[in-house]
Amino acid sequence: MSAFRFPTVFLSHGTPMHAFGDDPYQEMLAQFAATLPKPRAIVFVSAHTISSDDVHILRTNQNTIQHDFNGFPDDLYKINYSCPGDTMLADQVAKLLTEAHFEIRMESQAPLDHGVWIPLMHLYPKGDVPVVRVSLPVHLKPAQILKMGHALAALREKGILLIASGGAVHNLRELKWSEKNGKGESYANQFEEFLVLALKNKDVEAILHSEELPFFKAAHPTPEHFLPIVFSIGAARTGDEATILFRGIEYGTLSMLCFSLNHAQDHSLH
Repeated sequence: MSAFRFPTVFLSHGTPMHAFGDDPYQEMLAQFAATLPKPRAIVFVSAHTISSDDVHILRTNQNTIQHDFNGFPDDLYKINYSCPGDTMLADQVAKLLTEAHFEIRMESQAPLDHGVWIPLMHLYPKGDVPVVRVSLPVHLKPAQILKMGHALAALREKGILLIASGGAVHNLRELKWSEKNGKGESYANQFEEFLVLALKNKDVEAILHSEELPFFKAAHPTPEHFLPIVFSIGAARTGDEATILFRGIEYGTLSMLCFSLNHAQDHSLH
């Protein structure tokens, strides 16, 4: 019997307000974690911890967090989330990325950003799963980010869950705070639908070249929330199928699309 293959997962993390309350998105995260065996550790890439063209790997025994946002309710800044690191896994990630010809820098003091710890609060609220944070080299081309995911894909069969956090559509310039559950801007709906169809059809090339779409720049004025999608797809293995875990537009211009890629017999969520 072959070992369980953990999925590669993309999560749109939305606003920091998802640390609070109890809504369908947070419920989805908890239910999704419940469908999986407990992972040995998580390798986590976030749109909010970027580097230039090298990759920074957090090598620590104990993670800390930062409240890297402004203008939210005071209670949000009182939230803490604690989880261990995994120095041996950090070394393994560094070795795999080095072998794939990425430039590596090891860190020991950097905190986890909110794109990491807020989803983790709902996935693993006990903080009992070690996390190795890997930076997003935002100056690299999508094809190189795809290669980065591919370099780490084998970890999925060694008890490791790969998560990338960003935003399937992320335009803060046109955010409408009064319309959390509105219908969304047309470009936001178009790009979300494009991604769902491309995932269904396993059309990696379409996603890699999605910047050629007429509505891409509106959906992603900057690339850092888009590139984690590419990382997740890069970490797919032969036989993986996409499962849409969640979708919908919040505040007009934030897609909450989340998906996993895994062998159809290993995992499904309806």
